[in-house]
Amino acid sequence: MSLLYSIGMANPLPKDLTSYDFLKAIAILLMVADHIGYHFYPDETWWRVFGRLCVPIWFFLIGYAKTREIPKTIWLGAGALVLSSLIAGQYLFPLNILFGLMVTRYAIDGIASRALRTHETLAGMFFLLFLLSYPSMFVVEYGTMGALFAVLGYITRAGEEVEFKKMPIFLFTAGSILVYAIAQALLLPSLSGVQFTVLLLGTAFICMLLSVFQPVTFPRLTKALTPPGAGLFKLLGRHTLAIYVLHILLFRAIAMYLYPDRFSFLEWTVFPESMGAYLGSIFL
Repeated sequence: MSLLYSIGMANPLPKDLTSYDFLKAIAILLMVADHIGYHFYPDETWWRVFGRLCVPIWFFLIGYAKTREIPKTIWLGAGALVLSSLIAGQYLFPLNILFGLMVTRYAIDGIASRALRTHETLAGMFFLLFLLSYPSMFVVEYGTMGALFAVLGYITRAGEEVEFKKMPIFLFTAGSILVYAIAQALLLPSLSGVQFTVLLLGTAFICMLLSVFQPVTFPRLTKALTPPGAGLFKLLGRHTLAIYVLHILLFRAIAMYLYPDRFSFLEWTVFPESMGAYLGSIFL
């Protein structure tokens, strides 16, 4: 079972549709939109605005999960994407999000357990992850910023076991949303004021939905959708790793053919130009 599906799920997979299937189907569609914009419509920023809304979902589910197993398939997928990036004349760093998900899955128990000791440690962990997000984003996509949403997933799964009032968790969530939206605006300098507002409010809406997420099966809905409809949601929700890796490989191959000036064979760099722009926006 892939990392991107196995979050919080137990074998064998249920025959009926689950809340995981629907949530991950939404994340997949948003993710594909982001990658369509990157590869084929770089000047049309709306693709990226909506696409970036998938990131909080992936990291939230890492924190929500009970299992911490990291299957070999995700290492293979992550490695294949690094290799394809170099072949397509892209960049080595930051490493793709699969590396970030693996590191977060490995570290989230320690991060969350320390953060949830007191209100002060929760605030301290927020600022620590926020400050580390800048240097870590040069190593892996989204850096430690993803761990902020993973902590939210951990808190949501723990429920009443977290002996905190609602306000500290609300402030942690609001801060995570704002930090994420600002970081994406800096990485996408062509973002307009309206687009930033949509990204900010969209991230807030996603986090609101995630805060009430629970594992649920839908036997009646599975029957109502009939096999084709239910099968589509199962495909999107239960084969996310394969979809993630294969669609990027396909997009890069097509982009190399259509846009050889942007995707030049083996003419890769260590860091993308956008990271340089991000660096300048921080210090200027």
